[in-house]
Amino acid sequence: MELPLPSPPEGAEWIVATGTGEAAPFERPLSGTHRHGSGRAASYYIGIAMSPKEQKRNTGSLQKQTINLRKDVQEAIDRVWPDRIVEMPFDSDESYFHDVHATLSIAFTRIRHAQLVGEREAEVEAAWWDDSDPEEGLPDILEPSRSYHVFFVSPDGEAFTYETEIESMEEHEFMTEDFEEAGSGEDPPVGLAPGEGRTGWVVAVSLLAPFAVVELGDVAAFEDGSRDEAEIESYTETADGKRIDLEEQFRKMKGDEAYKILVGLREKIAGILEKWGIAVLPAEEWRKPVPWLRGGEETLMGVEDRAVRVLDAFFFEDLV
Repeated sequence: MELPLPSPPEGAEWIVATGTGEAAPFERPLSGTHRHGSGRAASYYIGIAMSPKEQKRNTGSLQKQTINLRKDVQEAIDRVWPDRIVEMPFDSDESYFHDVHATLSIAFTRIRHAQLVGEREAEVEAAWWDDSDPEEGLPDILEPSRSYHVFFVSPDGEAFTYETEIESMEEHEFMTEDFEEAGSGEDPPVGLAPGEGRTGWVVAVSLLAPFAVVELGDVAAFEDGSRDEAEIESYTETADGKRIDLEEQFRKMKGDEAYKILVGLREKIAGILEKWGIAVLPAEEWRKPVPWLRGGEETLMGVEDRAVRVLDAFFFEDLV
């Protein structure tokens, strides 16, 4: 039975040949090439013929054909990263997002039985404590710039809030003359600062292209003024290293009714985003690798030499 072949890269053509015994002389057989039979039975090889000029121009084309990306995602990646390097900085002032930011904020605020708990700008200004001198040292608060804006939207109700606590240095005891005279060899006293956490949706909107990711997450605020901010990805794992499904975990802990409310809120958020031309990428799409891209020197994925995924192409941060 003959199987149809996909279109080869521009400027190339398929070569199909048969042989027996040792491999036929094709340097780059496709990953789908196979043999059948036993011993010296016939083997079938499929390869691509391309001139040296076309080989240079189409570097990476074969890799692209092996990744089944959505058309809009593929086109956006090619447009945003023509040199195939994901890097900072980029001109965020030219982003489409600034035209819809206020509209999205208002729309999320107006969702019934839910709260827009907070936002995180793509670029956060450096800050100093009250007793710090901006002219004499680095900022006390310096956060990395990101390629995306974050909204955190949470349903109303006790099922979506919880009490928590965090270790905190007790400044009223630490910042005394007696402690300063004791020298740096003494450990500062540490106590527990109570706080309140909320479960909801991390809504990350890329400034590079009209894509969003909506994932379950948590935020927490503590009495000592510190905060736990929501992240797109959760790295929660079991003891044997398996990723924990946060939605399933929430359903088991809080029940089907609370989970139904949570899912309903996500649908409303997605509807608002899509109304303003922003496509929501499901996890099965944003987790796909993009092997022809690599991270630039000013990005974490570049320094760590990590493989680039769809998520990393549109949602990343620079190094502080």
